[in-house]
Amino acid sequence: MINLYADTDFFLALIKKDDWLKKNAEKIYKKYQNELWTSTLTIKELMLLAYRDKKDPTEIIEKAAELMPIREPEIGVEGHIAACYLIKKYRMTPFDALHAVLCENDSIVSSDKKYDMLGLHRIKLEKE
Repeated sequence: MINLYADTDFFLALIKKDDWLKKNAEKIYKKYQNELWTSTLTIKELMLLAYRDKKDPTEIIEKAAELMPIREPEIGVEGHIAACYLIKKYRMTPFDALHAVLCENDSIVSSDKKYDMLGLHRIKLEKE
């Protein structure tokens, strides 16, 4: 059994009515449903996106929580410094850099190709 960390774009593809990644996201979800997990960082990012887009954050977070387990791994200051390094070296967003640190040795489900540069095993949301 493998563990798969779900990035925010995976949730958006599943939750939004129309998303260019929806069909692939649904296939991946069906195939790996029992191996998927995410972090509270994803929940925070979804809340910010809901706020920005004037959507109901409660509805989005409740839907996300129904899809898979949500964990709160502790990365400490060292993990945040590692994320800062990724931001500078790979021009990642703070959220993407933290997702990379949080997933540790697990594979990541995402459409973001920057994870490939880090050597992470990525389930390609855009190609499934």
